[in-house]
This record gives sequence, C-alpha cells and structure tokens, in this order.
Amino acid sequence: MFEYKVIDNFLDEKDFNYLNKLKLEQISKNQIKVYQNKIYNNGKIISDCFSNDFTKLLADKYNRKALEILKELSPKKISLWEYTDFNIILTGSECSFPIHRDTPNKLLSGVIYLYPKNNTGTILYSNGKGDDPTTIEWKQNRALFFSRNEKNSFHSYKGDGISNRLALVYNLCTTDIKKVCEVDDVSFLKVKLREKFNPYFYRLFNRFL
Repeated sequence: MFEYKVIDNFLDEKDFNYLNKLKLEQISKNQIKVYQNKIYNNGKIISDCFSNDFTKLLADKYNRKALEILKELSPKKISLWEYTDFNIILTGSECSFPIHRDTPNKLLSGVIYLYPKNNTGTILYSNGKGDDPTTIEWKQNRALFFSRNEKNSFHSYKGDGISNRLALVYNLCTTDIKKVCEVDDVSFLKVKLREKFNPYFYRLFNRFL
C-alpha cells in the first residue's frame, strides 16, 4: 500500500462550519457536482462557490501545513508547486467514482470529509485492479493526504446509499507535467496521451486507463 497521512480535526471549527453551510445546487442521488476554487501563487483567484477572500484565507492558513506534508511524502515535487485547489465535491448517495490515480498536475492530493456525520470514506488500493482495498473511514473534519505517482495512489469513493456526501478536495498543483514525469521516472508522452483519452474512456466505460 502507498504512503498516506490521515489527520483528524484538520480545519479550524470556524472554517469547517462555513464549508458545511455553503448553499449548493441540489443534485440527484446518481450525480457528482464539482465546484472549483483555485488560488495561484501569483495571487490570481478563481472561485465557483467561495468568496475570493475565503479562498485566500484557506491558502494563508493551511498551505504551510500542506507543504510540510508534501515535503514528507515527495520532497522533490515541492519546487514544482504553482497553485492550490480547494474544490467542493458533492456526491449523490448512490453515485460512485471508479478506481483511478489522480491526474499528474496534483503534487499533493487531499480530501477533508465535511458532511454528513456518517458516510463512506475513501478506498485505497495497491493497484488499478482493486487489490488489497483499505478504507479510510469517514469522519467529519478528517483529512486524507497522499502524493500520487504512476505506480501508486489508486483509490475510489462513493455515496453510502443513504445521504449525499460533501467533501473539500485540497490539492497542491503544477502545470509542469513534464517535470513531474521526470521526478516519477515515467514517459511524458505516455502520460500525456493517457490523460488526453481518459475523459472519453470514462464517459464510455465508467473506468480509467
């Protein structure tokens, strides 16, 4: 199993409560809705469901902690960091997202479980076939972090069949995919082609290459 970190009570109570009170669109039990909130290291902010001030507050308050985690898990990638994602993902109660590795722009991948009190967490696997599943149990304000590469970080998530699932996805990211591939010692061309075709493959077969 790949290396990961679990941190309980990751967010301050005020920030956790703010996120749980966001007014979001209603979705069906089989849908996933993603709200993208992004801040670049040069100060540029793109926000779907946060104010720019709140996006900046999250970065100012938590990025130092996230960088320490990245330093522990994959120190060679720290210099590649260019921007931060704070995405809100609302998953329908009967929706599931298949086994996948994260896209290579993500240097550090994180998720903080928000709402409800009980749901399904994240399932980690030793490979893309789904061997050796390990479940990170759902607990409100629990954070899971890992640094993906081509050979590890396979995971999936789903609703529990009862309630919709709200989570904050917290990623440290880069645009320099070629350099990421050098660090991971994999073919840039292979990764580039796979990432180009993966969205179509997912729509057709509900799985990833």
